[in-house]
Amino acid sequence: MAADGTITGYRLRQADGKRKVAEAVRNLAYTVIGVGDSYNDINMLKAADHGILYRPPDKVRQEHPGFPVAADFGALKAMIETILRTGA
Repeated sequence: MAADGTITGYRLRQADGKRKVAEAVRNLAYTVIGVGDSYNDINMLKAADHGILYRPPDKVRQEHPGFPVAADFGALKAMIETILRTGA
């Protein structure tokens, strides 16, 4: 903080912040379900216990075929319910 009270030395957005949050929550022994739709979310989805692509662009879907894809909210809800119910 500067002498005039101005906050300094902070970052508005951390590099790879979503991944860091997923890893931190996993380290607390919680199960993490990551849901994302873009390249910005891929590292977070990889760090989560379960990653789901929600209505991603075709290019993202093609380049990351390992993630299940939910085309609408009903499908996303069903996937999350399955994960919560069975752990898979």
